[in-house]
Amino acid sequence: MALFDVLQQILNSAKAPEPQQIDQITREASRDELKSSVGEALRSKETPQLSQIVADMFERASPQDRADILNTLVEKLGPGALAGVAGGALAGHEGPDSPVVTVDKATTITPEQVRDVVTTARTADEPGVFDRVSDFYAQHPDLVKTLGAGALMIALARMKNSMMR
Repeated sequence: MALFDVLQQILNSAKAPEPQQIDQITREASRDELKSSVGEALRSKETPQLSQIVADMFERASPQDRADILNTLVEKLGPGALAGVAGGALAGHEGPDSPVVTVDKATTITPEQVRDVVTTARTADEPGVFDRVSDFYAQHPDLVKTLGAGALMIALARMKNSMMR
């Protein structure tokens, strides 16, 4: 079944897609399509706050993906931005010239701390953080399943609409 048909079938059923359907969509959609549609879902007023969506993704991610998520979030923050965030657990990891957050370090960070980091990143770099997070999803399509039903359905509807243009 073609990508458009899969999207139409999911959206017409109004039920959460099956994992194999999501796999097909993320395999067949271009990275730009995936980034754009996820980005629109992340910005939607109909989805949970970005901090909650990222914390949920973080909780379900592999240790390496957790480190990558944190590095994506902190790459644009200036020095000292995380000193009072997440109990200072990530202080010194801000910006492109700072040490990267290692897998070992990432495994010590909780989803609640990730919410704090996202909130700080949004304050410092809005709307850039939305672009970086949606790009992260596009680079790690297996994590699209962690979006949550509402955000996922919005992303799929946006993707279908863009294909119709």
